[in-house]
Amino acid sequence: MSNDKRNKDQIDIFKSVKSEAITELSPELLEIGLDALTESEVLKDIPVFGIGFKTYGLYQKITETFFTKKLLKFLIELKDISLNDRKKFIYELESKNETASAGEKLLVTLNRLNNDDKATFIGRLFKHTILGELEYKDFTRLVHIIDNAFLDDLKVLENNKHLSYINSDIKSNLHQLGLLKQSISDIEKQRKFRIRATGSPDGVQAKLIFEINDIGLKFINFGFK
Repeated sequence: MSNDKRNKDQIDIFKSVKSEAITELSPELLEIGLDALTESEVLKDIPVFGIGFKTYGLYQKITETFFTKKLLKFLIELKDISLNDRKKFIYELESKNETASAGEKLLVTLNRLNNDDKATFIGRLFKHTILGELEYKDFTRLVHIIDNAFLDDLKVLENNKHLSYINSDIKSNLHQLGLLKQSISDIEKQRKFRIRATGSPDGVQAKLIFEINDIGLKFINFGFK
């Protein structure tokens, strides 16, 4: 393989999605240091890891370890999908010209993530995209949302489509991200209820109501399993 071809494969994560070696990935790899990872025969067979297996100073080594863990967390979520299904999905993207720079953009996003648990979310969503349960355009939108989100705000949505026990500040954050829809309460209905309860409509104020929207529901359904 020429150097140009090898370099191109390394910066296109979709090339690694089609690798047979993904099935051999395990969570235990996340527990070992970068030096041990560089000697892993499994990782050497996955093109994207060729980026990081070089000798760096301490700062670069810390950065590279973090990047490698994010790549691993993303790819581990795909390990149980058959090689044929993974290849078929990438070929379909290629036939629609969807992969032009898309693999590079996804890799850049993974590298930029400020928490490696976000890579797990993205890996799960990509798994469901490969399986045909999530549209690719929704996947890319959710990747953008995850990249910009505060991780703990995302975690409160697990099994929580009714937004139970989530404070208004977090709901506002999730709305700004695009996961919730917002409306204003029915003030007339509130007044009538207040009159029945107290005999006076005094003190009634409109309230913001937050509900999960379509893309938020897809995140809940596909981002946690």
